[in-house]
Amino acid sequence: MSKYEFKVKELAPVTHAYLIKDQGVMFWYEGETPEYDPVQMKIADGIEEEITRPLLRDRKTIRICTDNGRENCIRHINTRIANYLLDQYEATIDTAPDSVIELYSIKIDLFYRWFWKQSRKSNQRIFERFLRHVRTRRSRSEKLATWHTLKEAAEYARTGVTKLRELIDEGKLKSYRLDDAKSKSTILINRKDLDAMILFDRSSGLTKRQQERLASYSE
Repeated sequence: MSKYEFKVKELAPVTHAYLIKDQGVMFWYEGETPEYDPVQMKIADGIEEEITRPLLRDRKTIRICTDNGRENCIRHINTRIANYLLDQYEATIDTAPDSVIELYSIKIDLFYRWFWKQSRKSNQRIFERFLRHVRTRRSRSEKLATWHTLKEAAEYARTGVTKLRELIDEGKLKSYRLDDAKSKSTILINRKDLDAMILFDRSSGLTKRQQERLASYSE
């Protein structure tokens, strides 16, 4: 990303981005305000100082901001940061200390949630990487369950129970009740349906190609 030096602890989803006099794109993380220039910490010769965050000057980012608007530019930057985090996680998972792996996992989850809220067809590729991350992380500590309660499903999908209920009511997400006779029966959701919802924004009516892609995630 245009020689920008990422500092994992500082990373968060980007919420604002503006083109600065055709020189590059200035961006702000979640929690920062565009009323002030964004800053980051830099360590040189053992001395830590606060500097203005460098602009993103690569042609692709500038072109997207110019031709496709700020919303698409923000999604582009977040996609690149998320891919960077996933690359680093995969490259260091077997060698880095647990504290470092946990830091990457926390940051990846932040971006996972951001993309979930912004869910759209063009995000399918990054969601595939998120799903692989979830599986890798879970399989290191426990066997992945086939069936999930609403609470477990919300944790797996990195969203809220209310959001899952909305998707069920809208007919986008399949669900199963243990006892249809009870008004408050336990709702169960199959992991494959959750994966389909994450990837394709629905768990039924998938095309043959989508079913094949989904099957690649089955154990």
